[in-house]
Amino acid sequence: MPWQHPLDPSSITDRFGDTEPPRTSPHRGLDYAPGSRKLIGSVSEATVTNIFWSDCLGWICETRTEEHGLYASYCHLFCNKHNTVNCDGSDHEDGSTCMSQLKIGDRVDAGQWVGRVGNSGSCSRGSHLHLVFSKKPDARFAKVFDPEKFIDQKIAKQNKAKKTPKIRVGDLGKRLGRFWTLKK
Repeated sequence: MPWQHPLDPSSITDRFGDTEPPRTSPHRGLDYAPGSRKLIGSVSEATVTNIFWSDCLGWICETRTEEHGLYASYCHLFCNKHNTVNCDGSDHEDGSTCMSQLKIGDRVDAGQWVGRVGNSGSCSRGSHLHLVFSKKPDARFAKVFDPEKFIDQKIAKQNKAKKTPKIRVGDLGKRLGRFWTLKK
């Protein structure tokens, strides 16, 4: 299963565990700031489990990855219904209208769009994506872990697998046969 960063890693502005002011506690996610309205790709093949509003984190699209069953929460999202990065969560019966055509239960592939970079929620200080990984749904209340470290490990493993040559059994027999023929 392919894994990737949701946005270009060069746009990372704030890492997991950071305690730089104005923070009063360690950062519980990974922030990307590539600019307003940029499309956000899913980190892996997943299913949309929830789209909801949080006063602090704004619009959130939560997915559950097919591999490992991890929850990825994409926070501070742009609102398509109001066409704004600064949606205040009002005038929505649920989050489905916020994400345009994405609905709970939809399956997404790695890289498929799960939202746009926004500035929604009172804890946002400018347009960015706040990405959170957890083993349980609703990362606001779950134990979280470092998304960057996890994604980078998965990408490194994928790259290693691509570089490892695959030898089929038939090819191995041919190679050994050539070796023995040359040796005689």
